[in-house]
Amino acid sequence: MNALYDALLGLAPNQDAELIDGYQRYAALLDDLLTPEQIETYATYVERSGTLRVFEELTPDEFAGLTGPENALATIVMADEDASMENRRVASLLNQRGQHQIAPDLDAVEVDI
Repeated sequence: MNALYDALLGLAPNQDAELIDGYQRYAALLDDLLTPEQIETYATYVERSGTLRVFEELTPDEFAGLTGPENALATIVMADEDASMENRRVASLLNQRGQHQIAPDLDAVEVDI
């Protein structure tokens, strides 16, 4: 696959087929969208932060805290509807599996029934 896929596996390694498929789909989609250098930058960001962030959910301060190259790749991901949806999908899968600290932007919301 690519360095981003490896970084995602490092966040929450398990044998969950749906989660692994999500990692693969997101990484493959970004292979066509980002340069190899941007993929490496993204992988490094994921490894350093220990999170998969939903870029649209970053606060202005969080966005400003990204490096220039990280900011550029986040902007590219947000501008591409498919990439943005896959980013959100993988974060959602992580949250469904109780990995809220890894995907903090989509914490489960309690609903009264």
